[in-house]
Amino acid sequence: MKKKRIISFLVLVALLFSFLFSGCFDSNAAKNSADIYCSLIFKSDAKDLQKIGVSDSEKDNIVKEYEDKIKDQLRKNVLLMQYSASDEQLNSICEAYKEALSKITYETKQISKSGDEAEVEISTTNFDIKKIDEQAAMDALDETDKMDFTSNEEENKKFGEIYLNKLAEGLKNAEVSSDKSSNTFKFKKVNRYWIADDQTNFGYKLVELAVNKDNPNLNIDEESISPKESAEVLWNLVIKEDSSGMEKLGYSKAFGERIIKNINKNDFKTFKKESGQSGISLSDDQLQGMITALRSAISKNSVNFEEVSKTDNSAQVKVSSTFIDRDQISKDAVNITTSQALSNGIRDKQKLTEAYVANLIDSINKGQISSTTTENTFSFTKVGNIWLPSDTTNYTESISKMVMK
Repeated sequence: MKKKRIISFLVLVALLFSFLFSGCFDSNAAKNSADIYCSLIFKSDAKDLQKIGVSDSEKDNIVKEYEDKIKDQLRKNVLLMQYSASDEQLNSICEAYKEALSKITYETKQISKSGDEAEVEISTTNFDIKKIDEQAAMDALDETDKMDFTSNEEENKKFGEIYLNKLAEGLKNAEVSSDKSSNTFKFKKVNRYWIADDQTNFGYKLVELAVNKDNPNLNIDEESISPKESAEVLWNLVIKEDSSGMEKLGYSKAFGERIIKNINKNDFKTFKKESGQSGISLSDDQLQGMITALRSAISKNSVNFEEVSKTDNSAQVKVSSTFIDRDQISKDAVNITTSQALSNGIRDKQKLTEAYVANLIDSINKGQISSTTTENTFSFTKVGNIWLPSDTTNYTESISKMVMK
């Protein structure tokens, strides 16, 4: 009898340990798992991962998933300026990102548990990645604005280099706010262990929670903007000088305004160079007057966007627009100036030039929008959850030509 009692007691002890290790007696098992995940993502501490059944290869996959998504965001930023970042540059930014994340503090609280499912609220302090990113881009644009380049490619390359260096610097010096962001995450019990319901994307969701206080994007599998919408946002930016849609692409309106300024600067350089080559001496005010009139005229064109094909990562968008007749505008200005010269006996070259510029601006302002349309089809690529032109330079240059024939 005594022996049976001893055996029964040992069986009870064995069962007790089994229950303890399986989490059956631990009402906060999901919370403890959340703590371990947070320690990995924010502190790069992987020592307790085996306690939730995560192998080394699974750990590497969790880290790789959120690093890849961070790199996708970086590619999107430099892609807009038509610059391709190297793997070495992207890895350097990821390390700076991790340094910034190490400053984050977090709290976890298990708020519900039912069978093999549980919910854990995770709260984190945060830093503003959009502010850091925007400042890096603005600094890069400001610095390149003061430099002279022989081509757009050279300017874009220099912008990319400065931007990535500034971004790494900004991340390393990131100031963490004491304000908290929070979200409720689902956990499930699998083979005695509590793991995140969406383990593949969980790491990046934690990062998003810590870097986007006001609007963390936790629906990371959903596209935030379609190819058609992206085409329209960039059309409005380049043709209408309207930066209000830039936030849909993950940029601030101020960043869009800076790009518009850069476009106008390049237009001014082009006009000045062309007028010099033609032997016409125009003042800066005259050049700017022509540019302003042209921009006002082309902004009045109507446009239509049609998504003609789409796969997981690539799409085709057809853009159709009206246009203004540049040749007719020039002819009208020449005819009016010639008539004025004959009527008033104007022979002075400078006076003729001034008259021509005034007439050209007037002809531009009176220019008629075409009754027909011109169209072009552009390729778009999905970067992260955002669609961008596969060749941004080609898109912006092509739509600029479409509105003025």
